[in-house]
Amino acid sequence: MSQLIIGQQGLLKSKPKLTRINGDDNLKVIYRNLGNNHAYPFVWASNHTVASGADTVVASGVKFHGYDLASYANTTLTVVSGTPDGYVYIDKDRTNNIITVKSTGSNSIEVDIKWMLGEDPSISGIYCRGTGAPMPNFP
Repeated sequence: MSQLIIGQQGLLKSKPKLTRINGDDNLKVIYRNLGNNHAYPFVWASNHTVASGADTVVASGVKFHGYDLASYANTTLTVVSGTPDGYVYIDKDRTNNIITVKSTGSNSIEVDIKWMLGEDPSISGIYCRGTGAPMPNFP
């Protein structure tokens, strides 16, 4: 029963917060509803066309609560139409807060991007929940 007196350990910002999570009927977005008409997205998707292998800026100067999108977002890119004749990748300019889809090929393609806001978590800290129990070994 000594575990009952142990509080959550770690950063104060890591305490779970009760927030309302909403989706939209038409938009590809999941957002946190903070009340009082304040909400911000934390998971969303977008579709972009990379024309003739040209660099395509997909976000520039976007900030959420003072965090630059280029530093604060995790992005996943998937080619959905066209066959790239080179590499397709996301370039993050954290200094100028610009995210660009780049292609080393010369043909036009269409890409989907999944966005997720947040800092990298410490999975071991989330899993153990301050109990001191060891994290299981997964293959």
